[in-house]
Amino acid sequence: MPPQKRKLFSLCDASDDTDDVPATTPKNPKRPRLAPHHDHLSPLSDEVLIRILRCLALPSLLNVAPVSRRFHRLAEDSQLWKRLYYDRFVLPRAMRIPGFRNGSAREGKLHYSSRRAIWADGRRGGWVDMRSSSNNNSDNDNGGGGVDRPSTSRDWKGQYKLRHNWSKGKAAVEELHVGDHTAAASTEEPIATTARPMLVKISEGVAVTADLSSGLRAWDLRTKELVAQSTFLESESESTSPAIPSCLAVDDQELHSRVLDVAVGFEDGSFGVWRLDVGKNKLIRKYRHEKSTNGELVGIAYSHPYLLTATESVLISLYTFDFTDDRRFTTAPAQDKPNAESNSRTSEMNSLAEGEVGRVGSDPKTPPMANAPTGSLQAPLLLTSLKSHTSRAPLALSIRKTASTTIASIAYTFSTLQGWSLGIQDLHLRASSSKTKTTPDITTTRIAYSPPVRSSSSQVPSPPSSPAQATTASSSRHTDDGPTNICYNHPYLLATLPDNTLILHLCTSNATTLSVSPGIRLWGHTSGISDAEITSRGKAVSVSCRGEEIRVWELEGRAEARSIEVRPSVPAKAGAESDNSNGNTLATFDEKRNWVGFDDEMVIVLKESSQGRESLMVYDFT
Repeated sequence: MPPQKRKLFSLCDASDDTDDVPATTPKNPKRPRLAPHHDHLSPLSDEVLIRILRCLALPSLLNVAPVSRRFHRLAEDSQLWKRLYYDRFVLPRAMRIPGFRNGSAREGKLHYSSRRAIWADGRRGGWVDMRSSSNNNSDNDNGGGGVDRPSTSRDWKGQYKLRHNWSKGKAAVEELHVGDHTAAASTEEPIATTARPMLVKISEGVAVTADLSSGLRAWDLRTKELVAQSTFLESESESTSPAIPSCLAVDDQELHSRVLDVAVGFEDGSFGVWRLDVGKNKLIRKYRHEKSTNGELVGIAYSHPYLLTATESVLISLYTFDFTDDRRFTTAPAQDKPNAESNSRTSEMNSLAEGEVGRVGSDPKTPPMANAPTGSLQAPLLLTSLKSHTSRAPLALSIRKTASTTIASIAYTFSTLQGWSLGIQDLHLRASSSKTKTTPDITTTRIAYSPPVRSSSSQVPSPPSSPAQATTASSSRHTDDGPTNICYNHPYLLATLPDNTLILHLCTSNATTLSVSPGIRLWGHTSGISDAEITSRGKAVSVSCRGEEIRVWELEGRAEARSIEVRPSVPAKAGAESDNSNGNTLATFDEKRNWVGFDDEMVIVLKESSQGRESLMVYDFT
């Protein structure tokens, strides 16, 4: 008999001596020493252990990590978390694609493979190369980071945590003070920015802000530092006050080169283009157009070389910076053509300069820009102007590029006998095939509109007798009817309504047709909605005007409309507000939320206090 077993028996025999132990006390013999445990895992290689860990579910994998340093390192292996990421976030999205719900996934069509290089994922809805070690890609996947992130291997555990926090609404909030109060404190009258909120756009960890007092600025949202700043004045010696910015757009085509192009529209009808070099922390003015008599710009979209603007009177202008035609130096005033039959249901945009080649702007009084800085863009060429007498605010502009064409889209609101509807007009641009003409051609114009939505007013509007009367009557009768804001990112058209709801339309476009589906109501907000934004893959974020209510929507391929609420705790207020027992609640209620934007990692909300001070609330999901 082995010595170990003899020792085991002797211990068992000795445990029978219990004379000094009370009868009510249970026997608790000394635990015998077992045979030494043979470690079967340590001799195995890391590759074999990773294959074993692949069979564990997520809770079991997290429990294995604290066992030892080696298991902690193996439990964070990128291939393990890449598989979990695929099963949790990629496969469910693929299963919503028509044709993949009939069991084809079990046949290996959608099974995970570490060798699979491309997944249909990403904020822009395109194909994403998951093997890319650099996050500086224009088609970056969800959770891809900003333009200043170094080129390192992808952290799939971090990606999983990021998407998990989005799905649960977990975020850390921090306030970034961007308002310039120096000018306001030195003058008796409040500055103009108190009347018009600051303009903000966000792109992959960089926020671009525009306001009258501080000009154009770029912020790094991770370090909360100012990256670059530029004034709206034409030159440093200019003494006149700059124009008030009214709309802002960001072109991120060169994001992989750490470059962003920014277009700003102003109240006097002018616009300008700046280039943000994140690597060099510089904002360079590329072009500035003089003011126009067409009115205030309320919308702008920019995707080089095309720029699309909209005035308050719904005059749409499409420009291009890429041309070599000498006719740009001859002004061709746009002559009003007879409008098509006025139809409040279709509300199509009528061309004012179709087939004409004009200089910058549709206003013949506008002079060309003088003393252009070195490296600036030449004056753009006006391709066409569109005018509508039945459309009204709000509207949204966008420019997207396909493999063969560029599509400039105008989403707008118009009144109907039943209430109101949303319309979309697409302009398809293609490079000219003529050898003598280098300007692009507008090959196709398509129009679609949504089914009418009944308004809260029972009064049927009478037909206008003139275009001016139509604009005035539309703005006066329907201030409480129709959407308060619309956002269009193909194929999704999202509108916010005054009754604390949103309405979602799906736009279908192919080689011959353009259509808009009936709207789906989105319920969830308990107060008025200030703004919303949606991506091309159906992810939307909406924010209420008052309070801290923010909702995240995953709308891609879903018949139901459910949202996730993001409401982090508000820090205690200091000073006079803390003296009131309800100071925090009142202070939060008095603060307005004017704008919302987001990228793969953060949600940015523009907050305005009752004193007119503005700041950015940064909700970080990492």
